[in-house]
Amino acid sequence: MNIWFMRTQLLVYLLVLASLNCAYSDYSFSAISSFRPDGSAHVTEKTIFLFENAEERKAFELNMNLGESTISEWRKFSDNIRFHFKGKISDTKITAKREFTVSFEAGAVILEYDIESIVAIQKVGSRRTIYGMLPDALAFDRTKTGQTSLGNNVVLQFEYPKGSELLKAAPVYDEGGNVITWNGPIAGNWEFEYAEEMPLSQEVGEFFISTYKDAADSLPLILLSAFALLLLFVLVKYRRS
Repeated sequence: MNIWFMRTQLLVYLLVLASLNCAYSDYSFSAISSFRPDGSAHVTEKTIFLFENAEERKAFELNMNLGESTISEWRKFSDNIRFHFKGKISDTKITAKREFTVSFEAGAVILEYDIESIVAIQKVGSRRTIYGMLPDALAFDRTKTGQTSLGNNVVLQFEYPKGSELLKAAPVYDEGGNVITWNGPIAGNWEFEYAEEMPLSQEVGEFFISTYKDAADSLPLILLSAFALLLLFVLVKYRRS
């Protein structure tokens, strides 16, 4: 079956859906952000929605079989299928599948991407670094007062590097190890801050490596200076003789 025929089928299904005035029902949404030591993060967003009838299910399966990989193609199934973080985004991947563990009439779209420029990095001393999420990093819905809002069956989870110290997080969250979780419905002003401290042994090791590198970089200059002094000494001695 060629791509043109499959796209024609998809168009027919969408026209049928439009004539029936069908709508998909959101079941749940989760966003998991795994922060890295450099302050960037890998985000995995999963949207699960329910089909109202067989036509909707067929349209989803056709879109899935076509291997659609653009957000605009999938947003017709749910408004939740979009980037929920603001920053420098790269390596976007979209996966679609049936979600039989929820229901025979359920589908899921998984959006994965890497993101930078969502934290402010502050160096404190020679070994301690503080990472604070920027106030406008989240792109969830907002209340009339400007607070970030998570709806029903919405989960937001942050995983920060192991060994880091959690300094601040808001609003009220659940914690387990190096993972904090917010479960909707909830609204508030989001805060997230953690610190990493370089072990003293690592600092000492990096100092010696840096010193060795500086010495290695300076070696040609040292040898050239020594050669120049030696040449000057020979010339002076030759002239005296």
